[in-house]
Amino acid sequence: MEKKMKKIFKILIFTFILSSLVQTSFAQPVKDKKFEFSTSASIWNVKFHGQETETLLNIPIRLGFFVFKGLEIEPELFLTIPEGEDLGYLLLANISYNFKVSDKFIPFVLAGGGYGNSEQSFSVVYDYGTDILAVNFGAGIKYLVSNSAAIRMDYRFTKYLAEGYWLDRTDNNVFFGLSIFF
Repeated sequence: MEKKMKKIFKILIFTFILSSLVQTSFAQPVKDKKFEFSTSASIWNVKFHGQETETLLNIPIRLGFFVFKGLEIEPELFLTIPEGEDLGYLLLANISYNFKVSDKFIPFVLAGGGYGNSEQSFSVVYDYGTDILAVNFGAGIKYLVSNSAAIRMDYRFTKYLAEGYWLDRTDNNVFFGLSIFF
């Protein structure tokens, strides 16, 4: 397990160094904007065999801060409010790099880690009653619809660690949402 953590840490460092050396690091993704608020919402209706239908509302919230040109620190909170159950949450601290390739398109890469009481499943987090750590990698694109707003789509790969062991699953998720720059 320590070898896997060391490997993941090396990948995070390599990704950070590579993104810092990119030629486009001198281009601000959205001119004169230092912050980015983005979110997407997911309503999930599920029925398990022999049980009543359950409706869940999930709200991932991100508030990014551009620390140097395209380099962004982007904390992210996944919050699920199930009917009649305890709140599930997962807080991730991501570092992303935004590449300015045109006036409208901004591709980005990200990596990070986090903590919560749940793993994420189909953008939903349940209270598992235990501490869970997460490692997160991803890439995506933002399409500017104005100087202050963008449509955002990103892919995420996430792995979870609970009570000293890797959970026997990985997440591959695609998110669609909106970003507001200010």
